[in-house]
Amino acid sequence: MATETIDADPAIDADAVDSDGAADVAPETKVEVKRRSPAGRAPAAARRKPAPGRRPAGTAEQQIRRLPRLGALVLAAAAAVLIGATGFFGYHYFAGGETVDTAATRGEVVRIANDYAVKLSSFDYRDLNKNREVIAAMSTEDFGKKYDEMVKALTEIVANGKGVATATVTNSAVESLSDGKATVILFVNQKARNVVAPDGKSQPYRMVVKLVRADGRWLVDDVQTV
Repeated sequence: MATETIDADPAIDADAVDSDGAADVAPETKVEVKRRSPAGRAPAAARRKPAPGRRPAGTAEQQIRRLPRLGALVLAAAAAVLIGATGFFGYHYFAGGETVDTAATRGEVVRIANDYAVKLSSFDYRDLNKNREVIAAMSTEDFGKKYDEMVKALTEIVANGKGVATATVTNSAVESLSDGKATVILFVNQKARNVVAPDGKSQPYRMVVKLVRADGRWLVDDVQTV
């Protein structure tokens, strides 16, 4: 069998071997080992050069310093959007505020419808014109004419029968409200008496009142009983 002769490393001195068999390595050898070791090499990412025309991302410290500037830009953009939205919605609110569906508007519509229903359902043969002018003033021109025609048609009947009626609204709510129009549903309880029923008789019924916004006021444009 052939034998191979291995030359001793000149950096290791035979006298440098201590009692436990370990050899002391000269400082030069340690440097050479560090250079040859993969652990001593710089990472590939650190040796990679940035592409031409591309700015390096910068250090972590530089990126952190840029954060306040980016935050300021984001806040400025958000503020611009907010101001624009406020201007848009504010304009439509004030320009069309008469038709905005709010609790105050609903309350106003319900109050007017309730008042109208009570006046319309109440009468006294001794003064049939008592609520006539008030009801006409609360109505649109077209519906005011219809009301006048109804009063004229019922005047003789109510007068001959000595009819008297009072009404109360037991419940009411807005069914719809938009574009200057509103619909209110009411439950009305009317108590009427005449020569045929002198003790009076209660009659509950449902009323649908439609209103429109005109000249800054809500006016009744139609009334239906169900």
